[in-house]
Amino acid sequence: MNILIYGIGGAMGKTVYNCLREEKQAIPCCGVDKYLLENPYDIPVYKNCLEVDKKIDCIIDFSSHNAVYDYIPYAVKNKIPAVVATTGFNEEEQALIDEASKTIPIFQSGNMSLGVNILMQLVKKTARAIGDIADIEIVETHHNQKADSPSGTAIMLANTVKEELPSTEFIYGREGIVGKRPKKEVGIHAVRGGSVVGKHEISFFMNNEIIKLSHEAESKTIFARGSIKAALFLVKQPCGKYDMNDLLI
Repeated sequence: MNILIYGIGGAMGKTVYNCLREEKQAIPCCGVDKYLLENPYDIPVYKNCLEVDKKIDCIIDFSSHNAVYDYIPYAVKNKIPAVVATTGFNEEEQALIDEASKTIPIFQSGNMSLGVNILMQLVKKTARAIGDIADIEIVETHHNQKADSPSGTAIMLANTVKEELPSTEFIYGREGIVGKRPKKEVGIHAVRGGSVVGKHEISFFMNNEIIKLSHEAESKTIFARGSIKAALFLVKQPCGKYDMNDLLI
C-alpha cells in the first residue's frame, strides 16, 4: 500500500516514515512538505499535492491544521482515503474535513495512540458511574514546541465526559475570583515545557476519595504506528468518518 506522508519534514512526519520502513503491508511512497529545503529521504518530496505524480492509496497527515486546504481537495478529486492526525482545526477547516467524508473515507482522531483511546473508554465508564457526584479536572502536559492548546486529546477527554453529562461546561484554566466550583464544570489545564511527548491526567474528586486516570507517551512512535494501523483499516472502508473507536471494535 502506497502512503503519502504529509508534513514529512516534521518530527512526526519523520517518525511515520521510519515506522513505515518497518511495515510489511505499506510503504512510504512520497511526501509533501512545503517547508523542507533539502530532501533527506529516498522517496520524492513535493511542495504541494498538485505536484504529486504517484499512485497513492492513503494519506497520513501530522502537519498543520491549515494543510487540509491542500490535501483534502486532492484526496477528494482522486478518491484517496486520508488519516487526519493533526489537531487545532477551526470551524471552516473541520467543515471541509466533514464534507470530504461524504466522498472519501476519513479517519480523524485527536490522538492516534491505542492506549489513549482505551483511556477514553475508561473515562466514559467512570463519568457514567460517578460523574454527577464528582468534580472533574483534566491536566495535559506537552513539549514546549506544541502549537495548539489545550491538546486535541484533552478536548477528546472532555467531550467523552460531556457525552455522559450533557450539561457539562468546559473551563479553560482559572483566573481571578471565580467563586465556588459548580459540579457541572470540567476544568481543562495545559502545561508546556521541555521535551515531554505527551501526558494526560483526568481526576474525579469526590468527598474523601479521588480517582485518577492517566496516560503518558514515552515516544512519538506510538502515534505513528497508530496512524499506520488507521491507514490499513481505512483503505478497506466506504466513504465516511472513522475514529479509534471503529479501529478498536
